[in-house]
Amino acid sequence: MRTSPSARGEERPVTILFLASNPKATDRLELDRELRAIERRLTSSRHRASLELLSRWAVEPDDLQRALLEVEPSVVHFSAHGTKGEALLLHDGAGNTAPVSKEALADLFGILKDRIRVVVLNACHSRPQAEAIVQHIDCAIGMSRAVGDDAALEFSAAFYQAIGHGRSVAQAFQLGLNALKLKDIPEEDTPALLARAGVDPAQVFLVGEPAPRPTPAPPPAAPPAERWPLPTILLSVFGLVCLGVLAATFLRSAPATPAQDAAAPPPSVAPASVTAGAPGGAISPAASGARR
Repeated sequence: MRTSPSARGEERPVTILFLASNPKATDRLELDRELRAIERRLTSSRHRASLELLSRWAVEPDDLQRALLEVEPSVVHFSAHGTKGEALLLHDGAGNTAPVSKEALADLFGILKDRIRVVVLNACHSRPQAEAIVQHIDCAIGMSRAVGDDAALEFSAAFYQAIGHGRSVAQAFQLGLNALKLKDIPEEDTPALLARAGVDPAQVFLVGEPAPRPTPAPPPAAPPAERWPLPTILLSVFGLVCLGVLAATFLRSAPATPAQDAAAPPPSVAPASVTAGAPGGAISPAASGARR
């Protein structure tokens, strides 16, 4: 995993930009410990060669545009204080607080949305800012209420570890919540994952490719019906015709046997008819063979 900008000509990695702000008038946050935890998890991840972690400290409002233009990150991670008034607390030139409104943040990400896919606001009461940002960016994570240092650290470390192993944003978010449960930190209801309309966080992958779903084997095809080739059919028909012709010829040319001669009926002789009125019942030759 790279922790400095990549040289020109190299394949562009997925860059995570860590923006830290802890003005002197606010409670101290363990931002350095959070960054180290994220770096350790990314360094040991499967896709570490495709990831780059860069950081900016004591961030002022003017630094936001410069950092996003120079780094062109895929993920922007804010670690700072937030207020119930829906502002993110950055530094001013003297190290005091400089509130940045959710409208200003949303407008910034609406302009520079070309490469940014995920924004993480690891700050108290930052869900309203996430809701405004997600109008322009695929996914955003904000905190629904105040969040403790330990919860912020454990959630971030588990989230980026899963991203580094090629998991989706949705699954990485769930693993971040599970890390809080495993450490018995009762703040799993604080982080909130939001997505732009039409975007499914379960289909958003920053590195690696989603594992293909197994395709069920098609049912076995029925064996094709046996077909006789046309030449075979023609030969069979021709053979049957020839046999018929030979049989008929043989029967016609065979001589009659004595038994056949004996069985032949005698020639028919018309019976004599007696004509009424003929003298003495004489036989009339003209009526021979006629039937009525």
